[in-house]
Order: sequence, then structure tokens, then C-alpha cells
Amino acid sequence: MGGGARNAVRAFAPATVGNVACGVDVFGFAVAGLGDEVLLRRAGGPPGLTITAVRGDGGALPRAVEENAASVAAQAVAEAAGGLPSAVELELVKGLPLASGLGSSAASAVAGAVAMDALLGAGLDRRTLLACAVAGERVACGSAHADNAAPALYGGFVLVRPAEGRVEALPVPRRLYCALLLPSARLETGRARAVLPAAVPFDEAVRQWGNAAALVLALCRGDFELLASALHDAVAEPRRAALIPGLRRVQAAAKAAGALGSSISGAGPAIFALCDGRERAGEVARAMRDAFTRATGKEARSHLSPAGAAGARLLDPAGEGEAPCAT
Repeated sequence: MGGGARNAVRAFAPATVGNVACGVDVFGFAVAGLGDEVLLRRAGGPPGLTITAVRGDGGALPRAVEENAASVAAQAVAEAAGGLPSAVELELVKGLPLASGLGSSAASAVAGAVAMDALLGAGLDRRTLLACAVAGERVACGSAHADNAAPALYGGFVLVRPAEGRVEALPVPRRLYCALLLPSARLETGRARAVLPAAVPFDEAVRQWGNAAALVLALCRGDFELLASALHDAVAEPRRAALIPGLRRVQAAAKAAGALGSSISGAGPAIFALCDGRERAGEVARAMRDAFTRATGKEARSHLSPAGAAGARLLDPAGEGEAPCAT
């Protein structure tokens, strides 16, 4: 990402919606206004990376460098750049709840990778940075999928081709907004992935292929009617629905309020709905919150964002202002 070496760097990476119904491990988009930050500082002493603080996690995340998504990704960048020339201290600020379905570990990993690249002035390309971030994801959740890390790094709405390691940017209609329902419960990614089969019946695969192709075409055309018909998950959602209290009631409420479609965000328990315009997204968010409370007796937060916000960026290390990451 270029630039000379620095003494301190602060990077932000956004929340993401992974899968987007019909694209399990393939589609994802960045969410505005939610995310994690990583602060790196050069320090005295022999070369090496240490974690000095993790804030906002309630003490749940590991402080060992080899076990934390942010530090693993940062260390991978350092190795790709030829190693650390000095001691480096890492501070992670969690703006995202853990195991929420918002790409929490991906945000930490991407922020760590981007921060280290800037600190060293390495100028690594985004494909290399993504591989480093995915290494952090693997440590955090046990699997190396990039449908959260890629949109967190690149921004926008992306299509990930895991076998080739490619990320393709998809066009996003200006009026396409996302309403997110954010329950306070946690759902570990490993538990959500454990209910998925190693192979799916052919008829399910055909439905999923058709929906995924229709989603891409709908985005390219700006065709919301086609998009609504594509937002159905034949593979993961039916098997994960029992893990997410209130899901069906929330989806019905979203549809009644005018959403184009809704599904589980990532592994859950967050639920997203895509909508035509911000005003409609606000109406859908209120309906989703009310339905969740009626179904579960619990409160949940909501959040609105364009469906495809900006990706990772550098912030002023002192916390004043921000500068976008070069691409």
C-alpha cells in the first residue's frame, strides 16, 4: 500500500456481511460505521511483535501473538516484507462484538495486516495482504475463508473465488441499502459451520447456482426485482436456522416491511435485509427489531449501511482525522 516506514500507525477495518444468502464463502460486502482498529508502535528492544492491549472484548480474546487474528495477520505481513527491523507493540480495539456474524475476526485481521504494511512502508499488494489476513482468520475461527476478509480489505461488494485466490468487485446500485439486526447472543463460527454438510444434494446445488448467478446479474443491471428473487439460500440457512432464535419471524417481518430479501449475516446470529433506499431500510430495521423481541422476549440493536461501504483505511495514530488507504 506504499509510503515510507513510520513510527506509529492506526488502521480501521469495517464489519462485513458474508455469504449474502446464496453465496456461502463467496459473496460479501463491507458495512459502514462498524469495525475494529489496530494501533502499531515501534518500541525499544529486539525485533518482535507483542500485544500490549486488547480493548472492547471483555477479556475474551487471546493476548498471545500466535493466537490472535490481528497479530497473526500483522506478523504474516512482516514476514512477507522481510521481517521486523525493531520491536513493535500492537493494541487492538474491538468495535465489533465477538461471534456476531459481522466478520469480527476478519476486521481484526485486516486491520492488523494493513497497519503492519503501513508501519513498515512495505507496499504489499492487496492479494498478499488478503492472504495474510486470511491467515489470521484461520487462527481465529479454524477455517481460511475470505468472504469477510476480502470486503473488509477491498470495500464494496465482492465475489471471492477461493481456488484461484481472486477477488472480483461487483457493482452496487446507489439505492441498495442494508438493514442489520444485531442480537446480543453469540454464535461461534465453528458451531455454525459444523451443521453444514460436506456435500449437498444436486437439486440444492442447482438452486444455489441459479440464485448466485442471478444475484450477480441483478447487481450489474441494477435490477431489484431480480435481486429479490435471488436472495434465497438453499444450502446454509435451512441448516443454521435452528441456531438463530427468531430468524423466521424476523425474515417475515422484513418482507412485510418491504425488504428485497433477508438472510443470516455470515454465520449469525446477525440478520441482514437488503432494501431499496435508506428510508425503506429504516422501516425494515424497526420491523425486524420488533419481530425479534416478540419472538424471543429479548431486545436487539439495528444498524443501517449502504450495501458495499469503504474498506480498510489508515487513521491518524493520535485519533484525529483519518486518511484512506492507498489501493
